Amino acid sequence: MRRIFVIPLRIFFFIVALGLLNVWSYAQTTKGAYTTTADVPLRSGPGNFHEVVTTLPKGININVVGKEGFWLKIESKHGDKPGYIDEQFAKPLTRESAAQTSASTNPIAGPYRTLKELDLHEGPGTKYPTVARVPADVKVNVLRAEGDWLRVESKQGGKPGYVDKRDVERWRDR
Repeated sequence: MRRIFVIPLRIFFFIVALGLLNVWSYAQTTKGAYTTTADVPLRSGPGNFHEVVTTLPKGININVVGKEGFWLKIESKHGDKPGYIDEQFAKPLTRESAAQTSASTNPIAGPYRTLKELDLHEGPGTKYPTVARVPADVKVNVLRAEGDWLRVESKQGGKPGYVDKRDVERWRDR
């Protein structure tokens, strides 16, 4: 009689152990570089009921540091608090796609000039602190677009930051 319970109990523990191993290995593969597949809201917590912090534009690379349910935990590149996005709006960045992304030219990137005196913000939006004032008719180097904001840096070693895309135009040699 005792033997009847021992065999199913061993099978049960074996199945549970396999399931835990599978969950653990999946969790390990969740972390790393991803790219967004659509404009996606970044939320303060894992779920639609959490506040939207910002919207991440389609096609940017993000760093996933964890997962809660169907929500990926994203680490900020600007030192802000981590946020969460729905996993259906991101895909892992493979080595091949990372090489293609870095090898392909970004149509937004390149030299621009400021159209007026403007604020250089720490992040993509007016809610971020102003890092510096940039005079009108100054050449800036655009690295990428994030929604309506452009990430810029100075060739002279000035602070990097974000400007509204409406306040700059492509640089034309005169």
